Amino acid sequence: MSASAADAPEPSDALVAQVVAGDRATFGILVRRHQREVWGVASALLDRAAAENLVQQCFVSAYEHLDQYQQGRDFGAWLKAIARNLVLKELRTASRENARMGRYRQHLLVLFAEVPHEDEREAELADRRERTRRALVGCREALGPAAARALALRYEQGLGLEEVAAAIDRTVVATRQLLFRTRLALRACIDKALAS
Repeated sequence: MSASAADAPEPSDALVAQVVAGDRATFGILVRRHQREVWGVASALLDRAAAENLVQQCFVSAYEHLDQYQQGRDFGAWLKAIARNLVLKELRTASRENARMGRYRQHLLVLFAEVPHEDEREAELADRRERTRRALVGCREALGPAAARALALRYEQGLGLEEVAAAIDRTVVATRQLLFRTRLALRACIDKALAS
């Protein structure tokens, strides 16, 4: 065997076969051998930090999918294809994020550009209070008699829970549950009325 043949680097396919067979350390040779190629793909479209991150992702992905590499193929080209796919995914993600941030920016511009005058805000608040009051009246009329009476005794007359329970002939626990369910029902009813 000549000295030049002994010095020739081991083909990538042989190294891949060793890694697949369980020699994980050999993957480091593949990384060093092809890192510059993958860096070229990543750095062409991404900033330095994103490119460095993508190079790492590329080699992790390649390692996890070595069983999908076809012997006889150009290993460097296979890695660059993985890198291109990761770059495209990163660019799509960045594009979606930029679009979301653009919509949020527009929302903020509209929000701050349309700050109403003090009089307008007061009028809006007064209108909302009146609509809420009307919704509450309508929703209370829809309550059952026991719930309506318990609500009136507790919140209009200010009776304690024990007094309300005695007045509606229920236990304190049952009265507490009735009031809780009634408050939830009223809230849902008012929200629905205000939304329509």
